[in-house]
Amino acid sequence: MFRSADLVLLTKIDLLPYVDFDVARCAEGARRARPGVEVLEVSATRGDGLPEWYTWVRATCT
Repeated sequence: MFRSADLVLLTKIDLLPYVDFDVARCAEGARRARPGVEVLEVSATRGDGLPEWYTWVRATCT
């Protein structure tokens, strides 16, 4: 899955203070599988990263 991905979307980042998850390690692993893949962190609850995601979708899917 990651070897062909153009984007890795990490959702629910508002929960990071409550879980044991290393965002940097995840992004590093994704980029090992697919060099240059874009990684965006998103929280629908707080709105973090949504503008960047919308921009990516518009640029990529039109």
